[in-house]
Amino acid sequence: MNRMETTQIITLLAGNYSSISDKTKEQKQMMINTWQECLGDLDYKLVLQAVKKTIIESPFPPTIHEIRKNAIELVNPNNRRTAIEAWEEAYKMIRNGIYMSQEEFEEHSHEVKKFFGSLRQVHELAKTDLDIVNTVTKGQFLKQYELIVEQVNKQKLLPQKMQDMIKQLTDKMSVKELGE
Repeated sequence: MNRMETTQIITLLAGNYSSISDKTKEQKQMMINTWQECLGDLDYKLVLQAVKKTIIESPFPPTIHEIRKNAIELVNPNNRRTAIEAWEEAYKMIRNGIYMSQEEFEEHSHEVKKFFGSLRQVHELAKTDLDIVNTVTKGQFLKQYELIVEQVNKQKLLPQKMQDMIKQLTDKMSVKELGE
């Protein structure tokens, strides 16, 4: 989305919410700049639909968070799996874990891979007694799954530029910690 499209979005919002139309010229410019920085990575038509959805759903002016959240929901409607459904995938991975290659590991869902952390962990769990896997590991998975999904969803809300910057900062911190 470019700056002109961002201005159109703000104009649409100002036409629907008096608290936005009452802003000074400087405040509107700051709002345009902020919205451009935080939503500029998204397609204009997607943002427009997310704004319209928000206008329909809420009598209050939307936040950037609400617009990004609605945009993500428009692209990925609630096709989220339950923790039990995800456990079925994780359990199959564990049962085939001894023979699993890195390529096979990478084919699985992001959330399940995040629980394991690495293929090595799947290999280790594959060597564990199935009773322990079906009780202890399953319990750990079910508790952590919702947190992992929430964390992934929060990450999706961030513009790609911010995600990249955070990754660079974390990589720098990791290198720095290794040097100490």
